[in-house]
Amino acid sequence: MSKFEGKNLGAIREALDQHNASCPVPGNAILLNPVDHQLIGWDELWGLPVISDDRVPTKRVRIQCDGSAFGIEDEVADAVAREQPVEVPVVVPVGPGEDDMPQFDERDLPQA
Repeated sequence: MSKFEGKNLGAIREALDQHNASCPVPGNAILLNPVDHQLIGWDELWGLPVISDDRVPTKRVRIQCDGSAFGIEDEVADAVAREQPVEVPVVVPVGPGEDDMPQFDERDLPQA
């Protein structure tokens, strides 16, 4: 095994272990960019198929599982980035109208 293959094998194993530790649905395929897939040439690792997928950027790996929604991470990141602050309406209490206000004469006010 070349140094290149060993380095990639280690990175793929780490990605698979991280996925399986953080996702309740175990991985069922390893996805690689077609260029990387061609360079490595593996069709199966640890019982999982290694599949060429042009949606995966070069030098990256994607662990596919039945719970995956490919691209959802980018959609969530975009939604969070453009999230608008919550606008809470301000309620201003309103007292009686001017016509309903009692009328005072200055003489009725307390003297200081």
